[in-house]
Amino acid sequence: MKACLSFATAIAALLIACSPGGPSLDTRTFALKYLHGQDAIPIVAPYVYADRPNAKGVFTVSDNAITVRETPDNLDKIARVLAQYDRPRPFIRLTFHLIEADGPAIADPAIRDVEATLRQLFRFRGYRLVGEGVVSATEKGEVTQMLAAEPEHYALSTSVQRLAGAADSATVELGVHLEGRAGSFRTTVTIPVGKTAVLGNVQAQSKGRTLILTVRPEVLTASP
Repeated sequence: MKACLSFATAIAALLIACSPGGPSLDTRTFALKYLHGQDAIPIVAPYVYADRPNAKGVFTVSDNAITVRETPDNLDKIARVLAQYDRPRPFIRLTFHLIEADGPAIADPAIRDVEATLRQLFRFRGYRLVGEGVVSATEKGEVTQMLAAEPEHYALSTSVQRLAGAADSATVELGVHLEGRAGSFRTTVTIPVGKTAVLGNVQAQSKGRTLILTVRPEVLTASP
């Protein structure tokens, strides 16, 4: 009799699991402190089964929250994965240098870290620092600044497109646009954190000068 009862219980459990009603769903709203709602979508979407028959998972998004209807188990998974990503983003400090080419042949100590690279890339007599700008932004952030290289000024626009890796292996992907009256350039480049990269050059309007733009990214542990 007990064997028959156990068999009947197993069949009943199987029928419940295969019933057209599907699994039971709950609804939970996750408040977002640092992530924007749109940025949370690709993080949450793999755990929301919108094509599940009879019990479709769904979610809605606002600027600072995401509401999900899913199984309790998947809601718990979403809570854990959001906790990994909804954290303060580190600030990235970018130090830009405008360097005048064909200046005095005497070495400028302010650009010691990049002068050897400049001499490999170009064939000017000398290089000297004529303008500097320091900005900070988080990943996906954009900043603008005016760089002075007297008697001219240049509009610098920078977007931090991606921060990858950690510690000594971290890299930053930047989009940079330098605009002046006599010329401009635009580039996208990936740079190791703590290293100086040569981005490009423009022809200055005065005296036929060539100006070269470099950048050095550093990751800050706290907001500036």
